[in-house]
Amino acid sequence: MAEFLNVNPDIRIEALRQQLARMGRGAVALVLPRGCAQLESLPRLRLLQRQSQFLGQDLALVTRDPTIRKNAKRLGIAVFGSEAAVRLRGWGRGGSAPAIESDRPGAWLPEPPHWRKHNGSIDPKLAARPRLDRVRSRRVRATRRYQSTTPLWLQLAGYLLVGIFLAAFLGGFVYFVLPAATVTLVPGQRALETTLVLTADPQVEVTDLEQGLLSARLIETTVEATGTVSTTGSGWSETDFAKGKVVFTNQTNGTVRIPAGTIVSTSTGDDVDFRILEDLEIAGPLGTQAEVEIEATEPGILGNVPSNRITTVAGGLRTRVRVTNPEATAEGANARVRLVTQEDRDRLLDQVYTGIREVAHERLSTELGPDEWMPEDTILTWITAQFFNQFNDEPADELNLTLRVLIQGSVINRTESEEAAMVALRSEVPERGQLVAESIRFTVEPNTVVTGRTLRYSMTASGNYVIPIDVRAVSRAVTGLNTEEAARRLQEEWLLAREPEFYQDPAWFGTLPQVARRIQVRVELSEAARSRQ
Repeated sequence: MAEFLNVNPDIRIEALRQQLARMGRGAVALVLPRGCAQLESLPRLRLLQRQSQFLGQDLALVTRDPTIRKNAKRLGIAVFGSEAAVRLRGWGRGGSAPAIESDRPGAWLPEPPHWRKHNGSIDPKLAARPRLDRVRSRRVRATRRYQSTTPLWLQLAGYLLVGIFLAAFLGGFVYFVLPAATVTLVPGQRALETTLVLTADPQVEVTDLEQGLLSARLIETTVEATGTVSTTGSGWSETDFAKGKVVFTNQTNGTVRIPAGTIVSTSTGDDVDFRILEDLEIAGPLGTQAEVEIEATEPGILGNVPSNRITTVAGGLRTRVRVTNPEATAEGANARVRLVTQEDRDRLLDQVYTGIREVAHERLSTELGPDEWMPEDTILTWITAQFFNQFNDEPADELNLTLRVLIQGSVINRTESEEAAMVALRSEVPERGQLVAESIRFTVEPNTVVTGRTLRYSMTASGNYVIPIDVRAVSRAVTGLNTEEAARRLQEEWLLAREPEFYQDPAWFGTLPQVARRIQVRVELSEAARSRQ
């Protein structure tokens, strides 16, 4: 009864040979799927045939691949198109495989193929290559030599060498490998300080800590203040109004009403205007007269006019009445008074403006966040309105001013400034060194430069860092030393906060292990951060 072996399409020839070796003697049919490229090669198919012959198997192939069928026919391997054909027809060599002779294991193998021959004989170079029978012969000879008895002296020499090796191994293990030690170090601290220039600009949208470019926030408010100064100018000024009386004569037969405030003036010399102080009604007939008090419209001695100089009536009454002053007007006077000058205005403006600038930082500080600060140099002010109660050359003892000023400042985030300084400080720390957080300080230098709304200022970051210690260098430095020498060497080469501690297990030899890897180094960074050295 034939045994069937289903082969995977991607199986390798070595794996197929192993599967074939696990099959028993007799008829074996390999069921090959489509795409089994491994058996399309004639040498591989011949190799598979030789193995089946060596195992005493009758090999057959079940495939429809034309290349495999052609090569199988060339080698004399039975080929079927399906498993049913194998069961129906069967095949076989008609006998079992010949027995293998130990002296001539390759006697029954077929001759090499024709492509290995030259002029009808085996190529000497190809014949010299290892063959299965030669390999098997070498294995048989090696087995016989192995099974032969070893001389007693050789056995004793071997035991002696093994004993010496074991003793040396155990001695080296006890001396070099078994001892272990732990060295505990507390590194010291060193001071570090760095200064960097930062630029804060309200137009910067993204902060660049490495370049020292920070964004600033604009805040503004409006402040209104008033001030008063005494005037310093002096001069003559009209102080009192001239007063007197005029007589109106009716030029009509009807009643004429003259309201208070009607203006009458002189007709010769300087024009001086007067106003009547009360309503006046003149009854007819023609020529009726009435007297009323007048007062000059402007103060000063110019209002003191002689008699019969006031002859003109303003408006439409001039055709209905006639006016004259029988007596001269009087009481108009000039006096020396203080006047407003431009210097007074400038002085008052500077005084009020300076006062606003002095309180500008205080006013803007109310809008600062808890983590913000604003240099006074960044505060800018603009006058938006100013109101004086007197003009230049006007008489006044005091000059008042109401001033409105817009105040604007650039606010800097303190955390961002410290982060930028922290980046610069960390870049100065040596490799493997660690900063002590409690010792870090930040200081803003006073030499700030303001250009418009951009502020350039210097910040100093200072702190202590723990001295980095290379544990491998430490273990190599103390290898084979006693604890006193090791402590002295460590303190000479590294800055330590306190003397190193040593733990040996076992402490048989009084020295640290001879192998650096058997020395464990512990660096107490937490205790180093608390130390003050």
